[in-house]
Amino acid sequence: MAMTLAWLLSTPKPAPAIPVLANGQGGVNCGLCHTAVPHLNSYGRYVLMTNFSRGLNKHLQMMQNRSLPVALEVSVYRALVQFLSAGFIGTKVSYFASVPVETGGFPASSVDQLWVAYNGLGRGDGSLQIGKFPTPVFAPWMSQPLSLSGYGLASLQVGLNDSTLADNRWGASYTQAGHLGLIGNVSYLQGAGPIERAFHSAGEGTAWTGSIQYLSPESRWSGGIAGLGGSYPLPSGANDSYTREAALASYSGDRYELMAMGIVGRDDNPNDGASPPANSHGVSLETIYGPLPWLHVDLRYEHTDDGLGSSTVNYVADAAFNLRPNVIVTVEDLASAGRRPALSYQVLWAGPWYRNRFPPGTVARAAPLPATASAEARAIANGRSIFFTGKDVNGTRITTADPSRFYQSCAVCHGPDGAGGVRLADGAVSAKLGPHAHMLDQMGSMSAMGSMGSMGSMGSMGSMGSMNGETTPWTVALFERAISAGVDENGDTLSPVMPRWEMSKRDLYDISLYVLTQIR
Repeated sequence: MAMTLAWLLSTPKPAPAIPVLANGQGGVNCGLCHTAVPHLNSYGRYVLMTNFSRGLNKHLQMMQNRSLPVALEVSVYRALVQFLSAGFIGTKVSYFASVPVETGGFPASSVDQLWVAYNGLGRGDGSLQIGKFPTPVFAPWMSQPLSLSGYGLASLQVGLNDSTLADNRWGASYTQAGHLGLIGNVSYLQGAGPIERAFHSAGEGTAWTGSIQYLSPESRWSGGIAGLGGSYPLPSGANDSYTREAALASYSGDRYELMAMGIVGRDDNPNDGASPPANSHGVSLETIYGPLPWLHVDLRYEHTDDGLGSSTVNYVADAAFNLRPNVIVTVEDLASAGRRPALSYQVLWAGPWYRNRFPPGTVARAAPLPATASAEARAIANGRSIFFTGKDVNGTRITTADPSRFYQSCAVCHGPDGAGGVRLADGAVSAKLGPHAHMLDQMGSMSAMGSMGSMGSMGSMGSMGSMNGETTPWTVALFERAISAGVDENGDTLSPVMPRWEMSKRDLYDISLYVLTQIR
């Protein structure tokens, strides 16, 4: 492992996001979906909650998957080596598979996740997922924590009932994306065992879940409420009927995120007749702060009580160092009341199992710039960083004139390749970028009213545009005006859905140059 780490640090080559989801998006970096790997930002949570059906270019993903769509994850801490594969096997069908390498041979009989989703239901806003997946109670938050210890609320065991919210279980789940960022989900879950015992409930019983969540990538606020009810089989043959209700709220600042989560539960027979019913509860308060682009600090307080006399208070502090976009060293100190603090660490690497083969027309990956790079090359590199991450190369967050709305990056709305056509939470459709920028209508088709124009009354991101079909060619100066002042190339006002970005003159020029010259 030391030799592998030394090789990674000594070989300066670009690292796209992992595992294979972003490889087909033109080599976007981790900052598109992650605050600090593996922790997801608001956009990443939105993509995950919708089973990848929102925010990813399906065509490029399928082109990429003509090659072997496999990545590898290695973790020193849990001694984990895992193969990953994900993407699209059709414009409406997405999948994910993660298989650990375990003692006893490969492929392992036990899989971490293995699911397929059909995303063409409910007028294109509904997704039916079948297979083994994280329990869908705030899964976008709890399944990929920055801290090594995970959430005590998600792993709270009550008596003999060890079926927790942290389990990946076999079942079926339906997700419906609604208006204004609301997403509803219902699921039916059975066993958590190996693949040959899929949908076998003898070990973990059965459960139903339901949730309503707010997950708009354009808002600083997110969260929701959820419930779970199930029956856990006990050694005597009896069952423990139980419920869990939870609420979560999070707020994303320019360099930080705040999250509060609470849970209450009821178990009718937690110890197979040896104890009375139990009322459990727990609370978790967390903040993640990134003082530097390569450093994130995670501080968390949590208190859990199983209702049977066992109460735990934890104070968790993590520091995650991004040595490279997909190489993260995390150091954690976990202090519990009445116990000696525990220090742990992790070296995590994840990346393509093969060299990426990007299809024609894909946005090329940016190579590291030498010290002698031209001013134009540095400007394009800075513009690319702003486009994909919403931060310049120094890690400074780009803000908007309206502090009540939060936009992760340009790529979130316009797509990683600038193709536009992304349906936003309030019904707007993003524009196609590049030297021949055009507005798209609500069906994702090119508008006949001219560039960046028409459909304004229908919630698009353009203005009414030129009525006679005559347009002005886009230039860097015109893109600067559109990005900062919301005025298109013809002098018409863009829809308020398009943010009015506030940035330095250098950043404004760099992002405009990138959009004009690097997006086709």
